[in-house]
Amino acid sequence: MVSFSGIDSSGKTTQINMLYDYCLKKGIRVKKIWGKARGTPGILLVKSIVRRDRKMNFEQKMSYRDQIYKSTVKKKLLLIASILDLCWYFGIYYRFLDFFNTVLICDRYIWDTYVELKTEFSGIEIDRWPLWKFAVSVSPKPETSFVFTITAEESLKRDKEKNEAAPDSLNIKKAKISLYMDLMEEGKWTHVMDGLKPIDEIHKSILEALSIEN
Repeated sequence: MVSFSGIDSSGKTTQINMLYDYCLKKGIRVKKIWGKARGTPGILLVKSIVRRDRKMNFEQKMSYRDQIYKSTVKKKLLLIASILDLCWYFGIYYRFLDFFNTVLICDRYIWDTYVELKTEFSGIEIDRWPLWKFAVSVSPKPETSFVFTITAEESLKRDKEKNEAAPDSLNIKKAKISLYMDLMEEGKWTHVMDGLKPIDEIHKSILEALSIEN
């Protein structure tokens, strides 16, 4: 099990696809999966049933979302539901995939989820929630984990080059980077990768870290 973390446009997807293709060429049984809070299957199903913004344009959706987030009760209920869904998704489904694959590539994982939740639900200290601690404890720990670092300015520049529909603002990116830096100091990942280095050089370092022959 190997995880790739970092803010948007830090180079994760490129390296994930390179590693995935490499494993296929080598005949290694591999699976890649994406997951973070509010993007798990259970939450997406609930959203598809209860949300009222499916026919709204982008601006209307943002306004609808802001109205929900103004309610402390609704925010906490959404947060609780998101974390509960993570417990089975990471804690059970990921273990199942890990058992049946030689390499399980996780595109974002538990600490990316933490960064997203801390940014989106500012003012709510999920660190102290027993439910969050439980979600962390049941999530399998990757044998190797990478976090990619780039500046907020470079991330925003790459977002624009890719024509991202709704990229984070510069201030939000800086806030997320600050959270990632705190987590790095706590040793949440086995490898810190400079997202500004050449793509092939990063790929080679990843293969070396995974002890896969290049």
